[in-house]
Amino acid sequence: MPVKTILLSLCETDNPGPALEMALGVAQRFDAHLDILYVMRNPSQNLHLAHLGLSKHLRQTVLKADDRNVDTKAGHARELFEFYCAESGIPIVEAQVGGHVSAAWQQVISRADSTLAVRGRLSDLIILPGPIPVAPPPAVAEAALKSTGRPVLIMPRRVEPTIGSRVGIGWNGSAQAAHAVGAAMAYLKEAEEVIVYTCQHHQHTEPTPAELVKYLGWHGVTARMKTVQAHDPHVGEALLASATEDKINLLIVGAYSRSRLRQLILGGVTEHVMTSAEMPVFMLH
Repeated sequence: MPVKTILLSLCETDNPGPALEMALGVAQRFDAHLDILYVMRNPSQNLHLAHLGLSKHLRQTVLKADDRNVDTKAGHARELFEFYCAESGIPIVEAQVGGHVSAAWQQVISRADSTLAVRGRLSDLIILPGPIPVAPPPAVAEAALKSTGRPVLIMPRRVEPTIGSRVGIGWNGSAQAAHAVGAAMAYLKEAEEVIVYTCQHHQHTEPTPAELVKYLGWHGVTARMKTVQAHDPHVGEALLASATEDKINLLIVGAYSRSRLRQLILGGVTEHVMTSAEMPVFMLH
């Protein structure tokens, strides 16, 4: 699927610079339009939980201070966005300009997960700043993966100068992994090297890694297989270790191929990769 519309979700991110810079780079790569969706929470929604029992005057003081903090973060993020666009020669537009790279900024006060779930459905690619620093992942990450039907690219906290020259595929034979591979074909076709990672103890019956390599060959993609030695709940850890050793700069995995109960009992590869990866990760549920 061609990538023509990209959505970067920022939710009062403390360090939005790397995600902004890399997202604009992805937009340039595909001559795509990048929408920045900066979602600000309404401070009053959480006031009763954290400041129960305060007087009306004190509650108003807390709200004003929180508002200033939110506005400061938003202003800083927008300044960075405008700086990177100017530096890269990417026009900031308000109307559609097809065929050329462009970017736009939208700032809303809303719930980040519900807003992303709706807006993400009409984007070819959703980008989230990462690693996602909690387990289980926050609602915004689950909304992107489970409620949009679109691929999600999780960016590392540091700027990755090259994305997709060395691609790894975490393969377990699941439908989710197959969906992710198909959606990432544009990256796979341009990669200098593609490695299919498989774990015998985490592999679905079929299709096998060898069959995936054959399938990729029909698309003009040359890939090789590498077996990762690990048992639950350490498969995700072993996968990231192998990918780091091989200098992978884009890891493709299917998201949530296990039931929620099995994830709770055995641990989830999806959640470990989301919380721990130090490389760009391409996911699709």
